[in-house]
Amino acid sequence: MRKRIISLALLMGLAFPAFSDDLTVKPDAPSRYTVARGDTLWGIAGHYLQSPWRWPELWRMNRDQVRNPHWIYPGNVLVLDYVNGRPRLSLASDIQREVKLSPQARPEEQDRAIASIPAEAIEPFLARPLVVDPAQFATGPRLVAGPDERLSITQSDRVYTSGVTENGTWQAYRLGKQLVDPDSKEVLGVEAVYGGDLAVDKLRPDIQTLTVRSVAGEVLVGDHLVRAPKAAFVNYVPRRPEEDLRGKIIAVYQGLDGAAQYSTVALNLGARNHIEPGLVFGIYKKGNPITITDAAGKKRETQLPTEQAGSLFVYRVFDKVSYALVLDSLGALYVGDSVATPED
Repeated sequence: MRKRIISLALLMGLAFPAFSDDLTVKPDAPSRYTVARGDTLWGIAGHYLQSPWRWPELWRMNRDQVRNPHWIYPGNVLVLDYVNGRPRLSLASDIQREVKLSPQARPEEQDRAIASIPAEAIEPFLARPLVVDPAQFATGPRLVAGPDERLSITQSDRVYTSGVTENGTWQAYRLGKQLVDPDSKEVLGVEAVYGGDLAVDKLRPDIQTLTVRSVAGEVLVGDHLVRAPKAAFVNYVPRRPEEDLRGKIIAVYQGLDGAAQYSTVALNLGARNHIEPGLVFGIYKKGNPITITDAAGKKRETQLPTEQAGSLFVYRVFDKVSYALVLDSLGALYVGDSVATPED
């Protein structure tokens, strides 16, 4: 653990190419802060900056370190100081780590690096087939029978499939709605409706037996199966795009009408647009048209300005689509709202 802490200390003083001179720290920012369990990089940044995505500037990270940073841990003590008039956050040199264990906190939990964003908000989506190729439906394994005549399949039920060739955990899903670019009308993918996890009991050449481990929505005869991928938690430092990228929210996960804080939304931007996990975008709402009457009684039509209404953090990227977590919002957000580089 000490080696990790020393590695983090080596980051201090390294130049970040995109530094600007207007990085302003909040008046009530703490001069020392002890990292606690449950903290996130985004949350800690919020103690110091109005714009949490500028966290790398406060840490003086270069681009490679932002993409693969050394982590901070519960018990680390952070110190705010100024170098040549610019704010800098670093580890305390006198107390590098303060660890207080309690009967409820196991040491391995204390030693887990803090996440960039609330882990519990996105972990369920990291190992699910959020976007699928409809062609897979023609050749992939399928659930062909349940335990009896019941339509509903529940946890611990034994089910039967065709096409499963490997032991391990499989996921049941069915086709959901098409994800369509609102401007070009291009079909960007098809959203998968996740049903649950199943584990292989017996592999046979024709029919395989599986047990339902968990049910998220519903598991039905006819569902398609994919191997469950290993969850790869995204722990990138939040950062804004290095190029001017603009897109739109094209779906709110699970078909909800509006999105709010900690909702997952789909964007019409993906790997082909140079999207990466960790990028932060501002969410912008177009102003409503209004009628203004002047002193002479003459009316004119105009429109309220477009304003930033929130921010989101990209955590999973496909070729044409990416999924992001709404980290803050001023009111409800909707399909069609624009995303772009956040304001300072």
